[in-house]
Amino acid sequence: MNRHINRNHKLSCAKGFTLIELLVVISIIGLLSSIVLTSVNSARNKAKVARAAVDLKQLVLVLNLYLDANNAYPCFDHAWDDTKERQWSAPYIPVWPTPPWGNTYHWEHSQQGFTFSISINAPGHQNAQDLDKAIDDNNLSTGVIRGHGDRLEYGGMDQNLPFVDCHI
Repeated sequence: MNRHINRNHKLSCAKGFTLIELLVVISIIGLLSSIVLTSVNSARNKAKVARAAVDLKQLVLVLNLYLDANNAYPCFDHAWDDTKERQWSAPYIPVWPTPPWGNTYHWEHSQQGFTFSISINAPGHQNAQDLDKAIDDNNLSTGVIRGHGDRLEYGGMDQNLPFVDCHI
């Protein structure tokens, strides 16, 4: 038995992937990336809520330091401009923070039943709900966080102090 090997015989199997195999791999990659992006977005939103909670607690600390030094809370500027807030808070905090959703934190009075509050303009309803759940009673109608997606009020400072209107 003499076996001859035909050297001119071409391989019948093709090298590479079929179109079906490529489509299956691409669809698996797409599915995995959508799962990962959903998790990343959820973690990012939780981080923003945590940062806002820390900002609010830090601002209450700044307000309490101001209260200790001046025997009253600072005046309100009645505008969504943090220029006045940066002026009175400068000795206590190096930079007036910005909410993670943009806009500004605003020192305000007589909003949502609070004598004094820190306002957040347009955080969005879901962000407001998440922030209330993280640091309050999970009800935007009661507790130290009140409001809705258009405007959120945080009343975590002493509400028993008398209101002094220092505007002319």
